[in-house]
Amino acid sequence: MRRRWGQHFLRDRKVAEYIAEQIPPDLRLLEVGPGLGALTIPLARRAKLIYAIELDKRLAALLKNTAPPNVIVLEGDALEVEWPAVDYFVSNVPYSITSPLLLKLAARRLPAVVTIQREVAERLTAEAGSPNYGRLTVAVQCHYDVEILRHLPPRVFAPPPRVYSAVVRLTPHPPCVDDFGKFQKFTAWLFSARRKTLRRLGLGHGEKRVYQLTLGEIVELYKLIYPPL
Repeated sequence: MRRRWGQHFLRDRKVAEYIAEQIPPDLRLLEVGPGLGALTIPLARRAKLIYAIELDKRLAALLKNTAPPNVIVLEGDALEVEWPAVDYFVSNVPYSITSPLLLKLAARRLPAVVTIQREVAERLTAEAGSPNYGRLTVAVQCHYDVEILRHLPPRVFAPPPRVYSAVVRLTPHPPCVDDFGKFQKFTAWLFSARRKTLRRLGLGHGEKRVYQLTLGEIVELYKLIYPPL
């Protein structure tokens, strides 16, 4: 088991079937971190085609030998390789790459069902002013409606993690800005001072703190600093 990559393999068939049923049928899917294929197999019964990106060479070789014909296994790092053109994204996300993978996904705006740590799911659904609200919240909500579908106990994974997980649906909506790359740089700077007031940051005279700003207010500030051409 690749603990150093934060991978906890799904081993509960009923949970795998449940996740697969959340994906519309007859689509081209991208699965990141298929591992032993517990989710890949039920997905393949519904999907037109699956591209499965696996970092572990041994697991990739095993999956190539056992997966159905409509599964194409791609060996590599999902954060670095070019993603093929697909209709939908699904992943039991390795803990070690959760935030960067979600940011890459947001840039692509693919509809998705992901299994992530419950703590991260709570960050994605957080409201302004809450302790869980931050840059990742803003980046994902800029592109998606976020819905927690189900919480999963550690025992459905091998090895079992120390925390609960959550199955989350991400449904794309029109993006909050045109240049997401520039917006990410702006929010990275903004949330590096999450408890400072706008006045102290030189963004006006308001006493509202960064973590209290709604997505709409953050977009307004961004547009003041980077006005449309």
